[in-house]
Parts: sequence; C-alpha cells; structure tokens
Amino acid sequence: MRFALFAIGLAALFFASPAFAMDGTNIDTGDTVTVDDGTTFDVGDVVTFYDADGNEMDLEVTAVNKADSATDVDVVDPDSGDTATIEFTN
Repeated sequence: MRFALFAIGLAALFFASPAFAMDGTNIDTGDTVTVDDGTTFDVGDVVTFYDADGNEMDLEVTAVNKADSATDVDVVDPDSGDTATIEFTN
C-alpha cells in the first residue's frame, strides 16, 4: 500500500512539472520564436518551432552559427521555401 501511494505521488509530481522552452528572436521580423528546452540544432534536422501565438512550424535547419553570447540558427520551411534566421541567447 505504501508503495502504491508513493508511485501515485511520484506520477503526480512528474505530470505536474512545467514544460520548459527556449525563446529566440526571428532576426528578420523581430518576432519571438520558441522551441522545447533541450532542443538540439543539427544541419538537416527538422525542428518544431512555435510562434508567439502558439502556432507550430516544422522548419529544417540549414546552418548553425555559435558565438559566445548567441546561437544563430538558419532555417527553411520545406513547404514554402521561406527562410529565416533565429537567434537564441546563450
């Protein structure tokens, strides 16, 4: 019985934890863009981005430029061909 209560409490804690995200800025438009925390950016990967309204965008990473203070991620929308550069502060 104690194990069952512990398991239920642990599950409640796990599912109640908040989702974390990384915020970036579209350099071209100034709009805020968000990705899930822990997202890695590798050339050729398709990554899910969210705009300020929560709309989901699956964009392909075409380049990653890391500097001391920021990481710039160049992306392309595979459907429309639109490109953008997203800056994430380090």
